[in-house]
Amino acid sequence: MKFGLFYEMFVPSADPEAEARIVRNTVDQIVHADKHGFDYVWLSEHHFLQGFSHMSAPEVIFGAAAYQTDRIRFGFGLALTPPAYNHPVRVAEKVSMLDCLSGGRVDLGCGRSTTPAELYGFGLDPDESRGQWSEGLEAVAHLLAEENVEFDGRYVTIPRRTVVPRPVQKPHPPLWVGGVGPGDAERAAKKGLGMLFFAHRADYEVLTASTAAYHENIDKAEPICGMVNNQTAGFVNGLVSYDRDEVRQLAARKTVEHTFNGSTHRLAGWPAGEPPNSYAHLRSGENAWVNEAIAMDRATAEDFMTEGGFVMAGNPDDCAPFLDAFQKSGVDQVIIHMQMGDMPHDRIMESIEIMGGELIPHYR
Repeated sequence: MKFGLFYEMFVPSADPEAEARIVRNTVDQIVHADKHGFDYVWLSEHHFLQGFSHMSAPEVIFGAAAYQTDRIRFGFGLALTPPAYNHPVRVAEKVSMLDCLSGGRVDLGCGRSTTPAELYGFGLDPDESRGQWSEGLEAVAHLLAEENVEFDGRYVTIPRRTVVPRPVQKPHPPLWVGGVGPGDAERAAKKGLGMLFFAHRADYEVLTASTAAYHENIDKAEPICGMVNNQTAGFVNGLVSYDRDEVRQLAARKTVEHTFNGSTHRLAGWPAGEPPNSYAHLRSGENAWVNEAIAMDRATAEDFMTEGGFVMAGNPDDCAPFLDAFQKSGVDQVIIHMQMGDMPHDRIMESIEIMGGELIPHYR
């Protein structure tokens, strides 16, 4: 099983000097992870989400880390491929440039975003977002894999052009998509995409059902440019330290802070007062009740984080059962989010080092 780190770059509003420091700390943590056995780092593109995510230009962070690392792979997790956000040519150019700079260590995960601030901020109709995502991804894949590409779609038209530089990986870097359930897994597999299971908590029954749905359909894949990326990855908030009780309390508190901030961005700001049908999943399930539980009783919610599978925290013995379950569920990679809330830099560096020394070697 492979191991990755995940970042959204939470910045506390109370500290005006935190933003630049956290940007630099993120690069240092990626370099540290490369030295301690991590295989991937995933950065999620977001816009306008003050506090929750200041990761508006992942490729800049990746570029700073590329020349300081040897083996870790750089995953866009997720790049926003609807043309309203990013023209496919610009996505392909950034991915290709980074692939050259890193010596072929780029993976491209894609998505459509789930917040009204981003959707309406870029003038994107939520009901068109899935179609825009699919068309944008198709155009990007062709631009990466082929020369003299001409594309005539519903949302974007590109005259015959060749993107330069050309990517190192052929026909193109591995492509992924984000989602949470079996339906998403089935759609990903049929397109030949790797599946990133981004969920609030490590629900292993759901994860096992999703990986099964993925593997049942991957052999029937019809990839855009002939390349199947047969990989799955599961997500968990996590922090490891030897001071067990303190780190569990810290991780629970920061997970609540991060989760509540993110849920607020996803649920607030819709013109009709609630998400439209194309984002109906935000109105129910974990997205809704987690936000309500935190708002009603934050202390109880913090206690529930470590007991309910929302955060993997404690010493190595506490964390091993989480990783065992990921491995048994059949995922190829576990992605750990350590920078939840404004987690102190030294805690993340310590956690990376302990993970690399005491846990990762047991799952190779």
